[in-house]
Amino acid sequence: MIDRKYFELDLTVYYRDLLLALAVFAAGFAGAVYSDGIVCVLAALVATVALHRAAFFIHEITHQSGNFRLRTFTTIWDLTVGALTLVPSARFIRPHLTHHTVGIFRTKDDPQYLLMRNNLPVFVLIMILVPPIMPILSVIQMLTCSFGGIAAEEAIERFLMRRDVPTGSVLPQKYRGRVAWLSRYYLVLWAAYAYLSPQTLPLHYAIVTGVWYITTWRIPLEHRMERRVEASDKKDQIEDSFTVEWPLAWLLQPIGLQFHTAHHMYPGVPYHHLPALHAELKATDPEYRRNVVSIWDVVRGIPERAPGSETVR
Repeated sequence: MIDRKYFELDLTVYYRDLLLALAVFAAGFAGAVYSDGIVCVLAALVATVALHRAAFFIHEITHQSGNFRLRTFTTIWDLTVGALTLVPSARFIRPHLTHHTVGIFRTKDDPQYLLMRNNLPVFVLIMILVPPIMPILSVIQMLTCSFGGIAAEEAIERFLMRRDVPTGSVLPQKYRGRVAWLSRYYLVLWAAYAYLSPQTLPLHYAIVTGVWYITTWRIPLEHRMERRVEASDKKDQIEDSFTVEWPLAWLLQPIGLQFHTAHHMYPGVPYHHLPALHAELKATDPEYRRNVVSIWDVVRGIPERAPGSETVR
């Protein structure tokens, strides 16, 4: 067990980091619009990294979805970052919490455990081909949900389920009303934006696509993703989650995602406490230390440990 202090949520940190990321995004986007050449490219890259960091508060919102204190923050995120990416936070809750569910993690019912490390077609699909499609899919979802329909999403889910590819994407009933009004809000906002500044739409599409690329490139840094199991328990979540120590973690794994083993052990710990929790676990827990790896370990591939093995880093 860990000290209860690690579970204390500091809203000041949440608002500070979100507003800073949004401010950097706005500056980068404006810089890209009003410049050209290499300056435009660099400004767009800054905007992409900043929006990616802001977007990944969706992960915190998901794990704190039952916390009343985060409701206002969640609404602000949905009205700002959600509008920029066309992804309401409620869309992430079901598939991600399913991924964390003991007994489902790493099985065929886990919608976020993708067998991509030793499957080149899947690797290419997820890492290269899917990101440019995601902003378009978000537009389609916005349009269908604006008019109260999720039939298309349900049909896609049934099609993929028949092929043993769960997505967990169909909205639970309790979130449908919220996503519907957010989708209408996004539609009105984007209609006005497209009318007033159509020339900047390709830039925004490129930035959001870049956000999706960064999002997918971090996936292999967190789990083995080589084979599924018939059943799993809490120990599987620890042994198959990595904490990668490398200089670019701030870029690909913001908002605590770098400390993925600690997160799977204690998913209720807010991101701003994960560095301290990681340091404590690394100093005191040999089992945890075995999952603290370098980027080269991940690139080479990390062999599964035999039961009872005790390799201590």
